[in-house]
Amino acid sequence: MVVTDLTVCFSSSGPTHPYILDSQNWHRIEKELYLHTSRQTAWLHVAVAKEEDVTAKDFLVTDIRVGESPPSSGLGGMWESRPGGLWLLKEKSSGKSGRAVTKVDVLFGADAVEPRPQWTLIGSPLRLGGQPEVPGAKLTVLYGREEPISDARPVLRIKEDGKFKIVQISDTHMVTGVGICKDAIDAHGNALPESEADPLTMSFIGKILDIENPDLVVLTGDQVHHDTFDTQTALFKVFAPIIERCIPFAAIFGNHDSEGAHALSRKVSSPRLGVPTIGLQFVLTSH
Repeated sequence: MVVTDLTVCFSSSGPTHPYILDSQNWHRIEKELYLHTSRQTAWLHVAVAKEEDVTAKDFLVTDIRVGESPPSSGLGGMWESRPGGLWLLKEKSSGKSGRAVTKVDVLFGADAVEPRPQWTLIGSPLRLGGQPEVPGAKLTVLYGREEPISDARPVLRIKEDGKFKIVQISDTHMVTGVGICKDAIDAHGNALPESEADPLTMSFIGKILDIENPDLVVLTGDQVHHDTFDTQTALFKVFAPIIERCIPFAAIFGNHDSEGAHALSRKVSSPRLGVPTIGLQFVLTSH
């Protein structure tokens, strides 16, 4: 599939009456862009087509930007404006489908991260005019064909010295947005002022992984705080330091991970990090 268009649709009818575009080529990203904090709702809609159905006369989206003014002109294409500060570079498909936009997703917050290979997170949030305390919606984009992900799991092996190191991470309580770190103390026990919580947690996890250099990371629950608006954004922040270091990991839910009106189901799993992996099973082998 390739992306041929996208737009932001607004509705003042409330969250139970989302705006639906009248076309089979359009689909809605199921993330309310105001995070259900406003009477008005906003949704990102994406138009797609099968690559084999696209003709040389059709236009594909080859780049996406967010801002007040259009970027500089693209070679062989033109930037088109859409609501929310969106700018789309659309070019004729002839010979260019390999670098077209093929998928679009939404993450939230200034500290949002994108650990999926080949995906690119757009730094500027959509310009939706929401409340400043609400984490801004950011687009993340896949350009070109996605490389297939092998179903084969890494083989965990005991080292020649007979050791196998596991780092256990629990109760990170990530949220949508940076969160607030309360009751923090320094190395001497002195109280610290309130600060942004999730960036501190990500930095701490990264430092621990660099020091310990584990063979496996096990996440044992409450990765996400209860009533988190977008669980995917929160989980990506937990996974990112581990994925960046190419360390195998496994995860299970705690009680908080599936609590709240917008939480993920405990019955859903996906190897592509769209949703969390629920099971925890691994086998160690020696050389």
